[in-house]
Amino acid sequence: MKKTLMLSALALMSTSAIALASTVTVVTSFPRDLTDPFKAAFEAANPEYTLEIVSRNTNASVAYLQETRSANTSDLFWASAPDAFEVLKAEGLLTQAEINAEGIPEEIGSYPINDPEGYYYGFAASGYGIMYNTRYVAANDLPVATEWHDLMRPEYNGHVAMSSPSRSGTTHLTVETLLQGEGWEQGWATWKWISGNMNTVTERSFGVPDAVNSGSTGFGIVIDFFGLASAASGFPVELVYPSVTAIVPANIGIIENAPNADGARAFVEFVLSPKGQEVLLNPAIMRLPVNPAAYENAPEGFPNPFSPEFAPDAIVFDVDVSGALQSGQFAV
Repeated sequence: MKKTLMLSALALMSTSAIALASTVTVVTSFPRDLTDPFKAAFEAANPEYTLEIVSRNTNASVAYLQETRSANTSDLFWASAPDAFEVLKAEGLLTQAEINAEGIPEEIGSYPINDPEGYYYGFAASGYGIMYNTRYVAANDLPVATEWHDLMRPEYNGHVAMSSPSRSGTTHLTVETLLQGEGWEQGWATWKWISGNMNTVTERSFGVPDAVNSGSTGFGIVIDFFGLASAASGFPVELVYPSVTAIVPANIGIIENAPNADGARAFVEFVLSPKGQEVLLNPAIMRLPVNPAAYENAPEGFPNPFSPEFAPDAIVFDVDVSGALQSGQFAV
């Protein structure tokens, strides 16, 4: 009897260990519209692994990884804000990994796609812009805003939405882009004028496209894929890139002392593979791939950041400046 119970206990422990080893835990700020298609595609291509998603905004993700470092249970951090990765790298919370990234160039514009030291990898490109609801604009007889300064004008009062930069990594990058593009004093002056025209400030970044899609507001300050995905999903919206914008990679990195380092590496290589890059063109996602070959299958009119016509006046984003300004934010 005792022998049978012991064997059963050992079998249960073995099964639990195998299940734990096969689970890849990802801490991410991305919504399910992005994570669900990647989870399905990754697990189909790698049936030996199960992807577990831990959803937190960028600031909360960084704080969570800082707080749990002594008993880490996370394998990957996956988010848009490059300065968040710099904070984790500086604190020794990311590990170097040799990843197969065949076909992906070293730079997009003048910005490196991957961390030069191999602590994190770019998997998609991001630009920052203005999305607007075409029906709302027509109903309210508003001109289309194509530059940040347009949103300062009095006719846009009560027609603009933005998420809180202190809660959204992508929004603080948008704020930082304008500060770097116009300079500290002029940039803040522009943001103050725009803020006077806002009718809502959402807690999460995806609250802005939801408001524009529904017609609750006319214009939203967003990372580009929100506008592109909404348009591809049939909402009456358009996206424009102001001349002062930046093209930077969204990233993924393996956590130091990851419980499943092999599974983590497998997932990073999947999102950088041709199959993974194709997932970015899912109508619910519509993010800019970092592999130029992926644009051969992109929808007509889809932005191509490797094209010389794309955002020719984009600024050279300085992640060190942004990281220094935001280090207090990420430390909380």
